[in-house]
Amino acid sequence: MKPVGIPGHRHLWYNINNEPCKNIGQDGITSMTSLLTQEQWDILDGMRSNLGLAADLAQAKISLILPLDRSRQLCASAAKLSGKRKAKPGGEICFLSVFDQAEPLTRSENTEPEEMTRAADEPLMTQALTENTVTEGFREVAPGQFARLKVYPICDGHNRCFAAAAFEDREADVVFWDATMDFLHGSKTDYASNSCYRRLSSIDGLVLVNARDGLILAANNAARHIYRVLGVGHLVGRRTSSEEINWNGIDNVLYTGTAEEQELQKKGLFLDFRFIPLHAAGSIERIIVVIEDVTQLKLKDEELRVKAAVIREIHHRVKNNLQTIASLLRLEQRRAASEETKVVLRDSINRISSIALVHEYLSGQGTELVDINELGNGVYRTVMSSMKTPDLELEMKFSADNLRLPSQQAASLALVLNELLQNALEHGFENRKKGTLTATISRLEEDGGNREKLQGKAAEAVPYAGSAKKENYDRLLLLVTDDGVGLPAGFDLQKTKSLGLKIVQTVVQSDLKGTFTLEPRTDGSGTVARVVIHI
Repeated sequence: MKPVGIPGHRHLWYNINNEPCKNIGQDGITSMTSLLTQEQWDILDGMRSNLGLAADLAQAKISLILPLDRSRQLCASAAKLSGKRKAKPGGEICFLSVFDQAEPLTRSENTEPEEMTRAADEPLMTQALTENTVTEGFREVAPGQFARLKVYPICDGHNRCFAAAAFEDREADVVFWDATMDFLHGSKTDYASNSCYRRLSSIDGLVLVNARDGLILAANNAARHIYRVLGVGHLVGRRTSSEEINWNGIDNVLYTGTAEEQELQKKGLFLDFRFIPLHAAGSIERIIVVIEDVTQLKLKDEELRVKAAVIREIHHRVKNNLQTIASLLRLEQRRAASEETKVVLRDSINRISSIALVHEYLSGQGTELVDINELGNGVYRTVMSSMKTPDLELEMKFSADNLRLPSQQAASLALVLNELLQNALEHGFENRKKGTLTATISRLEEDGGNREKLQGKAAEAVPYAGSAKKENYDRLLLLVTDDGVGLPAGFDLQKTKSLGLKIVQTVVQSDLKGTFTLEPRTDGSGTVARVVIHI
């Protein structure tokens, strides 16, 4: 059974439902948590939920240790003792078990912890559990290599020791270890939903503040470096209310009792501050301040905003230029004497207008993705307003799924829709007084739900979903259907001389890498145009 839990942790003995397992391991460890009270379990659960952040704060590997007796069962907790006397685990501690373990993100060695070890092999851990006291010393991690080790007993509300937290690091800077243990003591499982409790990076500054007087007690190298850049020589010993520091987030945390995040700009640097309170005996004794230099991120964001504004302006100017061209052609259309010339100019105006719609949409958005429903409706209205004759009673329908496509695909699709609508209006309702014209744009469903819409060559061009791989079946279907006069006898799409249909064929095959068919309807008179493209 594999361990599960929070990424970056060495979780042991949890099943897929994140519940403590029984009958664990080759040694036959049984009922690991059966002797824990609900309070004790809540304490351990809160600690393991925030163990990764704690390891980052301490810059040390942290292990949560449980004492086992000779039968490899959890040692029973001692009975409540009177006064301030400390209670020790009941039963002789013979083995130590790693309940959970985490390492700093910046120093992770990806080593698997020992699930169990003999108590005699870990005297500092055993002493902390046995005597319910903090122990400190060195631990040999490899022949001739030692790491600093500090072990804190974990007690419940009755001061009964039932576990321990072991801090270990070869490059020990123990100044934040005590504060980190205070943080673990107050840890709650709901911290995970608060962004203030996210993990640290290697360049984050770390400062420890006395909550009573705002005095800075300790600072790591990253914090000192950030403030040296700001012209502050020494952080330790300064007050957070001083002119050089001025962290008003400290007062906010003291007022609300909860962690807070602020972003400040100081002398050209953009700094993100996280103020994390450390509770003791019901009050805030100290505050951990995490300082993240986000200057480069801010500069890149600003650069992207400028580029986006430039791109929107370009789209706006392209749209204006296309509309100017369409207006000039419209003037020529009014002056033209030949009806054939007027039709050619009208079709050209609609083509230009459909492309201009894409640029109009992009000029008002902060993205290069185009809403197909909005674009398709615009093309539909443009074509209908320019081509529908007053003596034709036409029922018009358009619908589209909630889809967004890249601008290049969207422009090509808009041109295809424009040509198919123009073709239907120009040839489908000749000598007709009424009719129906429907256009739909939809995603092909993976279960083949759209397959009934595909007939003839179109059905052959699109493989059945059940035999297609999921990643190859992300396709879009454009249907333009009319109940008009239908196709002429002997019609062959490959031999047609219609400029509009040739444009559709070229755009669909070359730009959209899709398929296009134009066939008679099988459920009555009229024509159905089908375009299937990859998206």
